Amino acid sequence: MELRFEEVNRDNLEIAVKVQNEIFPLENGRDNFIEGIQNNPYRKEMINFITYTDEEPVGVVGLYSYNEYPNDAWLSWFGVLDKYRNRGYGSLMFNFFEDLAKKKGYTAVRVYTSAEFEDAIKLYQNKGMISERYSNELECSEINEETIIFSKSLTNKKIDLWNNKFLELTAQIEKEK
Repeated sequence: MELRFEEVNRDNLEIAVKVQNEIFPLENGRDNFIEGIQNNPYRKEMINFITYTDEEPVGVVGLYSYNEYPNDAWLSWFGVLDKYRNRGYGSLMFNFFEDLAKKKGYTAVRVYTSAEFEDAIKLYQNKGMISERYSNELECSEINEETIIFSKSLTNKKIDLWNNKFLELTAQIEKEK
């Protein structure tokens, strides 16, 4: 099983938006996706890909990092279309993300999710990620009740847990409503 990863750009943005909206249905999903990939003063970098098998889109995957935490690569817009789930594509896409993070010199990978996404949680655990509950006094109660951070070291060193450093997730949730 082989996948092709095409970086999201102006020429394929509408395909990326369509795939992303099918995986993550939101009323204003297009705006959130575009805003997410545009320059953000808090981010060191952000890069997203459409994943293909042959010519068919399978999903989306990306990497971003924060200026304040320059050694951590975060998994971005990671999802597989329904018809391709439970066939190993998510694992291959995660491997791509992890390899990209290593090539770019990051020492840790991280992702946040909610307890409701059981398949994603199983994947992250199978990839050797360590989980911790996220709670920060600057976030809303919804975020503090539901968010889980997964972390993994890309070096021989033990991973430093996230320890509830501020992520600004409440602002993201507000935009999605």
